[in-house]
Amino acid sequence: MTTTLEAVQDPETSLRDRQGVIESADHLTIALTATGDDGTPPRLRKQLTALVKQVSSALKAGYDAQVPPETRSSVLLVMKRTTSALDMICDSRTPAELREQLLAITEGLSSAVTGDHQTASLRGFEEQMSVAQADASTTPRTSQASTAAAMPPKHRYALVQAVHEQNEKLRVFSDPESSSKDRTEAEKDMRDRSARISDQQEAAGSARGRPEDPLGKAAETCTNAIFESSAGDELPQELKDLVPGSWRPEGVKDFWKSKEKSDIALDVLAELRNNENVRAPIKIAPLVTELAKVVPKDDLWSTIGQRASYCQSTAAYLDEDYGVAVGTWLE
Repeated sequence: MTTTLEAVQDPETSLRDRQGVIESADHLTIALTATGDDGTPPRLRKQLTALVKQVSSALKAGYDAQVPPETRSSVLLVMKRTTSALDMICDSRTPAELREQLLAITEGLSSAVTGDHQTASLRGFEEQMSVAQADASTTPRTSQASTAAAMPPKHRYALVQAVHEQNEKLRVFSDPESSSKDRTEAEKDMRDRSARISDQQEAAGSARGRPEDPLGKAAETCTNAIFESSAGDELPQELKDLVPGSWRPEGVKDFWKSKEKSDIALDVLAELRNNENVRAPIKIAPLVTELAKVVPKDDLWSTIGQRASYCQSTAAYLDEDYGVAVGTWLE
């Protein structure tokens, strides 16, 4: 893990990839702390010790210099999503059955990444790990992103069960001894299940209703979710007409973070191709309108999970208050 953290300090590493490794390491630290806690049951301590080693290996494999940059970014995103479950796995309040399911899912994804970079087949279902995040009212250690992903336990448990079943197919797909026919069937089943899981997430989000955050905060959560998703790789080209003129000679390498500035604009942080970090206000309406072209409604929930509700809330605000239609997000 230390080797990987040192490697991502390379100036050529994108901010998104670097932060993915750092956040994964932060979650791993929680697991390491639990292994040294006398209150952790011996069986769980053994499981966590093995899991930390496996996840560390997956991160190292994903950041290998021989791995193409686009594959590397996808691997690191998979692992960032996967390690988010460690918070809940280590929480003593987590029901035993749910913990075992999360352990199996985390092990399955880590094993798949370590064994082969078949991230194209993992995409569209590792985001479902966001359902592992506990509700902010019961878990003090909660990031802004996991607060956005929080949902009632009933819905969360049902989704984790669905992802756990999906994980069993992943084992078949990742097993080098599986026949070509079995791998093909497993991959098809994974994609079908992934679509159903996304539908379940959307239904759960609809049942929760529209987030109460104001337009600027909703747009911040939505935009950051898309920036850090697999769709983020397309954004430098798709958003080139929105960036300040001073950014254009070098060109944007990576859009990294947005922060609420007002109900009109977001303060956007980006990394230029010369590795310079820059920031500037970008108006919300044209920004989210372009994002809706990159991630239309049919792909929204499978791409960013529960935070899709913030994108739809942003679209509703813009439609109601400014008469701006944001792609298909409200259809």
